[in-house]
Amino acid sequence: MNRTKRPLDFHEASEVISMAMKNVIYHKTSGSTVVPFHCNLAPAYGKLNEKGAIKSMDEQLKIIIAGTTRSMTKLIEERKGKDIEWSQIVEVMSQNPLLEPCDDVTERSDKYIKHSSGAFKFDGSPDETIVKEVEAWFHKLISDEDVLKDTKIHIDVYAKIVAESGARIQDFVTLFYKHSTHEEKIMDIGVLRYPDIDHPFFKVYRIQLTAWSTCERFLFEQKDTHGITGSFTCRKYKPRASVLEKISEKVKQKAVEEAEAMFD
Repeated sequence: MNRTKRPLDFHEASEVISMAMKNVIYHKTSGSTVVPFHCNLAPAYGKLNEKGAIKSMDEQLKIIIAGTTRSMTKLIEERKGKDIEWSQIVEVMSQNPLLEPCDDVTERSDKYIKHSSGAFKFDGSPDETIVKEVEAWFHKLISDEDVLKDTKIHIDVYAKIVAESGARIQDFVTLFYKHSTHEEKIMDIGVLRYPDIDHPFFKVYRIQLTAWSTCERFLFEQKDTHGITGSFTCRKYKPRASVLEKISEKVKQKAVEEAEAMFD
């Protein structure tokens, strides 16, 4: 669905990833060291993008959609173009009286490690076997089909993540004893997932990927380890019924109309 105005004036998560892919090619060509995979806040609307989907949703969900969009819009305006920190997103969601946490907070971290210096090609050309391994590793790290659908990270994206990791990892060349570690973040994205008919709750999650290399040398002996560290954090929020029940019918109706107008 093409909307002239979005509930939040940001590109959706999948669009951010897609644009970042184009930037990877551009930055590699120009020799820039700017990390393209960075976005503090990107919305994901799920099935709300389908025409008429909002109409069939529960009244309480429509109310929290309207209220949460207002809260996030206020945060965006207060930042006046400055970066929005992940902690600020969590704070806004957690202090929203219309919402209450549901399920435990998900926090996962894992490392994809290779001891071979040839695993990550430093010319940026990805190895197909490594790409498939990273794809499987990433799916296990996230373990959430909804998130994978939101971000639309497919095999070509993993290939570029691997290529970008290889390009970022630096080899510390020296004949003397040295133990050095270099790391650089290649993806950092925070996503606000709106409720839809299949997922009756708000979800905020953050994905971070960091490429790193540890090199240890003594004279002509060498031990190198390369890899990607990934972390995934996710929180869910459902309608706080005890608060919503006390809202006047007039205010409820206004909020419902506001939510429905966002996805006409």
